[in-house]
Formats: sequence, structure tokens, C-alpha cells
Amino acid sequence: MEGVKTVVVSLIFALYVASGLSRTADERLPELTLPVNDFARVIDAANADAMDRMIRQLQAATGDVVVVATVQTIEPYGDIREYANKLFENHGRGIGDKEKKNGLLILVALKERKVWIEVGYGLEEWITDGFAGETSREYIVPEFRSGQYGAGLRTGTTRIIARLAQARNVTLEGVRAPAERRPQGGGTPIQFATVLILFIAVLIISRLVQGPPSARRWGRSAWSGWSSGVGSFGGGWSGGSGGSGGGFGGGFGGFSGGSSGGGGGGASW
Repeated sequence: MEGVKTVVVSLIFALYVASGLSRTADERLPELTLPVNDFARVIDAANADAMDRMIRQLQAATGDVVVVATVQTIEPYGDIREYANKLFENHGRGIGDKEKKNGLLILVALKERKVWIEVGYGLEEWITDGFAGETSREYIVPEFRSGQYGAGLRTGTTRIIARLAQARNVTLEGVRAPAERRPQGGGTPIQFATVLILFIAVLIISRLVQGPPSARRWGRSAWSGWSSGVGSFGGGWSGGSGGSGGGFGGGFGGFSGGSSGGGGGGASW
């Protein structure tokens, strides 16, 4: 009996300690107060101000709320998605409207070299996981690789806001979606077909010149060449990316108890 009591007491103590650590981690999260919250101090004034204006315009016209935040690290959290979800809640003053759940957070963690876009449930129809991931990889991260955090965030923020403005059928001054970008290093279907045709032509010519090869030799040469060809195309569609942010302007009413829908996308750089 004493052994059972000891186990129960130990479990209760462990749960108490774990809950205390969780509360401590949550308390260490910074408080979001502006459209652009540059806690890591990596965003230049011009880009921070431009994002601030776009975000305020969007909120005034549609009620939707986009917030940008940069931090030095997500420690003690181990996953940027978990950190983004907690930061989105903003100590009880979550991003967006409590009922509409129309908030969105663009988070950059410098030490971890990661960017994550956390999307409220009410915006997931337009800002899908795929759209969020593509925005991180193809529009934000390329600028980060050259240290242009403000420029990368501004491009990504503009793409998201333009998408929401179009969905809500409103026009925002100075907001124009950036040109569509193809995945870096990827091949188009036409390029793939061209390479495939050339490859087959080389095989046919080779057979005509050298005569019919043995079954063993044919199998090795043909399939090894095809495999390496496919690999060169497949690699272009993979890879990671990253992000960052800043903040200017007066009071901001974008924190009305909104919550995340658990969706989103990101990248590392």
C-alpha cells in the first residue's frame, strides 16, 4: 500500500512540476501590441512602416488581422509551430476576432533560422497550408539568405494581404501582389518532356550504332540513366526556407481574443 501511495504522490509532483514549467515558458513569450513586432531588431524602418500601413488598411477594410513578429529564439520551445500557436494566443489577447478567428501570424526565429505562418481558422479558405508554405519558401526566404529580412517579410506580407483583399473584394492603396515565382531550381513540364525525348532518341541511336545489347547491359544502362534524370528534376521541388519582422505606428486594435486554426506553413534557410 505504501508503494502505491509513493507512486501516486510522485506522479502528482511530476505533473505539478510539468505544469509549472509550461506556465513559465508561456510567461516568457513576448507580448504582441503592433502590426509589426520586431523583437529581434532586424527590420529596417522603411519596410516596417510599409507593412504597418498595409496591415492597418486590411483591418480597416475587412476586419482581418495580419501580424508580423521576429524573435531571436523560440527556446525553451522545441518546435516553431508550437511557439507560433502560443504566441498567436498573445496572453489571452489573441490575434483577430474571437468569433471570426480571422487572424494570421508571420513568425521569424533567427537562431533556428525558421519562418512560420500561423493561420486562423476563418482565413484557411484563402490562406491554405500550401499557400503559406509557398509564400515562406519562394517569397520570404530568398531575401533572408542575403540578410534582407525587412524586404523578405514585406514581400511575403504583401502577397498574403493581396490574397485576402481579393477574397474580400476590396482594393487597398499601394497593395499589389508580387509576381508569381516558380519553385527555385524546378523544371517545367515542357522541359521535362524535352529531356525525356532527347534521352529516348540517344538510346535508339546508340542501339542502331552498336547493335542489340544483352538484356543485362540494357537494363543497367537504360534504367540508371533514367533514374539520374528524374533525380535532377525532383530535387528542384524540395528544400526549405525562412523569415523575420518589425513595428511602427500608434495603437492597434487587432487583438480581440482570436485563436489559431492549427493550419499554416513555413520554411528554413
